[in-house]
Amino acid sequence: MRSGYSSFFIILLAFIVAVSLAGNLTAAEKKADKHPDVDFSISCVECHTEVTPKAVQEWKSSKHGMMNFGCYMCHGDGQEDFAARPGSDRCIACHSGQEVDFSKTPVKNCFDCHQGHTLKFHQGD
Repeated sequence: MRSGYSSFFIILLAFIVAVSLAGNLTAAEKKADKHPDVDFSISCVECHTEVTPKAVQEWKSSKHGMMNFGCYMCHGDGQEDFAARPGSDRCIACHSGQEVDFSKTPVKNCFDCHQGHTLKFHQGD
């Protein structure tokens, strides 16, 4: 009878460890949804002009940049909501007329065809 208890406790312990690890992975994923610690008293463009100048220049020369659409429109506010690589849902929020049923296409999101900051169609255009 004791070996039955031992097996039960080993299985229970394995279950607890698995649940704990899954919880830690979820917490790590949520942490990735916030911008790394930065000084939010300066603008995204001011910081990223030094950190990622090519991305800023691509954005500035794009239609969104020329219309002065803020980074937060696609990337979120950086504190409560942040996506380093936004999904198609961010595009659809403004461009619902161009929504695509990706289950019927070989591409999986808007950025499979459109560059992230230039937003030119077909990546190489």
